[in-house]
Amino acid sequence: MRRGFAVFVVFLPALLAACAQGTRPVGDLATLSCDAQLAYIDALVAQNGVRNASASPVAGFASLRANRNSVLLARQLDEDGDGQVDQPDRWRDFIAQMRGLDRDARQSEMANLPVVSGVSFDQIEACANTMATSLMPDQYPVLSAAVFVPDDYLDFQRIAGLYPITAFAAYFGYEGWKQENFASFEQRGEDIASLGTWYDYLVPDQTDDGFNDITLDAFGLLQPTGAELEKLARAYAPVFRVRTGSESDKVGQPTLPTRDALAVVDTDHPNIYYRLSHTYFAGKWRPQIVYEIWFPERPATSRFDILAGHFDALVWRVTLDDDGTPLIGDAIHGCGCYHMFFPSNRLQRITAPEDNDIRETAEMPARYVDQSILKQPVLWIDETSHYLLKLTDARADTMAGNMIRQNASLRPARDLSQLPLQNGQGTASLFDEDGFVPGTERLEWILLWPMGVEKPGAMRQWGHHATAFVGRRHFDEPDLMDRYFTPR
Repeated sequence: MRRGFAVFVVFLPALLAACAQGTRPVGDLATLSCDAQLAYIDALVAQNGVRNASASPVAGFASLRANRNSVLLARQLDEDGDGQVDQPDRWRDFIAQMRGLDRDARQSEMANLPVVSGVSFDQIEACANTMATSLMPDQYPVLSAAVFVPDDYLDFQRIAGLYPITAFAAYFGYEGWKQENFASFEQRGEDIASLGTWYDYLVPDQTDDGFNDITLDAFGLLQPTGAELEKLARAYAPVFRVRTGSESDKVGQPTLPTRDALAVVDTDHPNIYYRLSHTYFAGKWRPQIVYEIWFPERPATSRFDILAGHFDALVWRVTLDDDGTPLIGDAIHGCGCYHMFFPSNRLQRITAPEDNDIRETAEMPARYVDQSILKQPVLWIDETSHYLLKLTDARADTMAGNMIRQNASLRPARDLSQLPLQNGQGTASLFDEDGFVPGTERLEWILLWPMGVEKPGAMRQWGHHATAFVGRRHFDEPDLMDRYFTPR
């Protein structure tokens, strides 16, 4: 152990005690080793409960965090399985992917600290970069073993809840929901439009994608600048067409009044949030643009409505081919529920293991969708439940003139991890340390806890969307599309 880190360990209690009182820590943290500085910040983050759960720590490598893509990238470095890096040219990009996850999470954590840390983010970032640069391919066996992301299922609940038996009740409930709700995808847009008042939330001044100008790393992962990603997000942004019966159906901006208060949605400022993801499909990494909108609540329709609750959200994702052509869209709610797939006619549905039993599989309520629709879709969303009803083509939309137009701001999804407090006393995350939006729990947990999904119905942070009650599936699994589809 280096001397600086040893000194740090001795004085850690005093440092944390000083920070807890809102004072500058004793001593100059810059004199400590980089290991010690990162350990200090991590301890301070833990003490103040501001951990960002978007990515998992990599044990023994404080400058890195991992997501499910990181796990697959680690395997792709060692394709022959001998425990050594087969393609050294990919090593730096592998490290950079996890360094980027740590950078984004750590930046919000340090910004959200309610106390003075005594060290700047730039200083910690310089240390983290130095530590990551020092990692060499011969460290792959230890590092790859540490790159791990736990799933979002609780096996002890499934055991206690007699999952092999109770899963049948969940299966029949889901089958009933599909029969009731998938019929709308066969209806004409005119007939759905006649059901009520509709608001169109859209991004003004949509642009061409500029897809071919963006750099790829050695794995083939898209590496856009912030400006390039925003341009890409504008190019594929859907129109969110919402049937609006009350304030609960209006899209807005999540806000936090104070650090410990429940978040609310400000419907005077509609936002559409976006992020970049990737999936490994048909032998290549494919970029995905992910959009999400937030509602104030899912209101109760009866005294015993177990699905009702504070906040609601809809997530739309489009997966792109090498030339930027949409391959497939899919959608979930903010709880991970109601996962639906909308493949283009470039793809073919293949038989999946789940097709032959009661596990949830890839549902295609609109069958195959024309690529022109997926490029700029209109997503028809019902009132109250916020269920997705239909997809149509925004560029061939003849009903837009009958809708109430609402221009929405396009915002990076990372903003949700660092919201300005309305009382002016800093920033805080919409999500707690476990990746949930506090106060959004639903009573459906009473029926669904045997399925092993923690807090079923609650709104979740990216990376924590379990999408199947019967079976196991996550929205961000890198091989998800490969499980169900193949190119024609």
